[in-house]
Amino acid sequence: MPILTRLANDPDVFVQTSTVASFTVLLQRSSGSVGSVREQLDKFISEAVSADVHAMMCELIEGFTVVLPLCNPDIQKDFLIPRLATIGVSNSAISNKTKRRDITERLIAAYKAMLCCYMTPDTIEHYILPGLQALLVDVQEVVPEQFTTVNTMLKEVTSKTNTVIKDHRSANVF
Repeated sequence: MPILTRLANDPDVFVQTSTVASFTVLLQRSSGSVGSVREQLDKFISEAVSADVHAMMCELIEGFTVVLPLCNPDIQKDFLIPRLATIGVSNSAISNKTKRRDITERLIAAYKAMLCCYMTPDTIEHYILPGLQALLVDVQEVVPEQFTTVNTMLKEVTSKTNTVIKDHRSANVF
C-alpha cells in the first residue's frame, strides 16, 4: 500500500485519479482497519469537489457503486452511503450541465446498488432519503428521462421507512 499511497499523493491529478479504483477495492476487501483507505478516499472527495476534478469524482462514484453491495455493512452505512449522499447533495452546485449530468447518471447507478443493501432506519432517514431527494431535483433539471426511475426509488425507500416505523411502533405496543 505504500506505493499506492505515494501515487495517490502525486501532484498529477491524472495519476491520483488512476489510484481511486484500487482504494475502493481495498475498502471492499479489507478485513481489518480501513482507516487509512477511508482517509485517502475522503481526501479524493474533498479534492474532487474543491478543485472541480470531474474525472476523479466520476471514478469515485463508479468505484463506490461497484463495491457498495460487496462491502461489510458497517463500511456501507458508516462510510459509503454517507459519502454518496454528500456527493448527491453537492451535485446541484455544479454549474456545468454536462458535468452535472455525468455525476447525476452515476449517482442513479449508485443508488440502485445501494437499494440492494441492508439499510438501518437511521441510514435511510439521514443519508438515503436526503440523497435521493437531491438526486430527484438534479434529474428533473439535467436527466429528465430518468425522473420516473428516481421517483420510484424514492417511493420505495419511503415505503420501507414507513413500514419499519410502523413495525417498530407495533412492537412497542405490547
